Amino acid sequence: MRIYLFFLLVFLSSCVKKVLPTQITEKSVYVDRFPAIKPGLTTIDFSLSYDSLLAFSQLKAGSVLYQNSAASSAIDFPLDVRLLAPIQLQALQKDHINLSLPVRMSAKPELAGISAGLVTGDLAMKVQLKWNLANLSSLQVKEVAYGYEWIQKPSVKVMGFPVNVSGLVDQVLNQKKALILAQMQEQLNASIKNIVTKPFSLQSFITDSPAGYRFEPAVSSALDLRDLSFEQTGIKGQLRYLGGFKVISGQNNLKPAFIPVKDLPGVPKPILPFQVQMTGPELIEQIKLANPAFKGVGSFIFQKDGLGFQLVQFKGKSSKLEVDFDFVIYPDNTMGIQLKDTRLQGLSYPASLFKRKIQRKLQVQALAFRFKPSQILSQLPSSITLAKNGRVRFQKIFFDSSSVLIEGAFEGNWSLAK
Repeated sequence: MRIYLFFLLVFLSSCVKKVLPTQITEKSVYVDRFPAIKPGLTTIDFSLSYDSLLAFSQLKAGSVLYQNSAASSAIDFPLDVRLLAPIQLQALQKDHINLSLPVRMSAKPELAGISAGLVTGDLAMKVQLKWNLANLSSLQVKEVAYGYEWIQKPSVKVMGFPVNVSGLVDQVLNQKKALILAQMQEQLNASIKNIVTKPFSLQSFITDSPAGYRFEPAVSSALDLRDLSFEQTGIKGQLRYLGGFKVISGQNNLKPAFIPVKDLPGVPKPILPFQVQMTGPELIEQIKLANPAFKGVGSFIFQKDGLGFQLVQFKGKSSKLEVDFDFVIYPDNTMGIQLKDTRLQGLSYPASLFKRKIQRKLQVQALAFRFKPSQILSQLPSSITLAKNGRVRFQKIFFDSSSVLIEGAFEGNWSLAK
């Protein structure tokens, strides 16, 4: 009888396929602290609609366009100019733009040393600006011109009655036009220089990140904007970005992120490094969704050797299953988990005869989970898109006591449209 039992065990063992590890290209590394992103240089086709540009400027009805409480070299009396309605923009040429500004003017001029009282009037201004658009470091207004038509002619109250003084105002504006234009150009360029020399606020553009994800640029990031032009519907140009970015899941709170503006070289081969950090609970949930066999049974735990899994009363009350997994990158450029070690305790007969079959089944269940590079694109703001010929590569995996970090790079050009 024993000899028959022996041959039966040999036969069963021969029928069970050996558990062969699936080929991998990279295995995870445990770290106490995740590494910083190594910066790369990439290009972004930049497009900003005029509506978005005006929204960023925060100019709206009631905004002050010009104000002086005392006399200046251009205007020798107190003057207040405010926007009545949204500004309209029109591209005339690649470096020319026309602004239509409905404004309200309030002034207190003096005639022969005597105050003429408060003069108010509404006018439609047309301002033409010619720009130097080579890059951000040289961005400035080269020429300014303006014209206007009265919407409501200026008047001053005399003995309680409004008196039309548009002729006097026109005369003053014509006499001072050269000074007004020079001062306007000087103030515009001073404002532009103040803006472009300050670190760029990422939140002004990245306002459409998916819920549950935080988008962070690398600490060493820098921006450069080249080849600007005014198009029919907005401004276009090429952004050069040196740095990388990190996507952290499970958190949607934004903290201020500022990127300095610098002169950056051309980009022969655009590469944008990235990191994706997933919390332990989120990763485990994805593993369970990929294979329902893990759902509702057992428990996963992060440990220095990788991802651990425990299941008590596996096959009988006194049995216990312990499994160790590695986080790995496969040749098809996906991230997953691979069976590393299996420990079975307290298995009763005949379950103890099928240890290899159990191991094989666990390996198959582990292979069901794959995190694809394309999933990262869905976690980015919708205003940013990778070119069709772009490629996403996973390079390394790190993990600590509570989360996993995937490190990789995008190859190819990007576009940013707002």
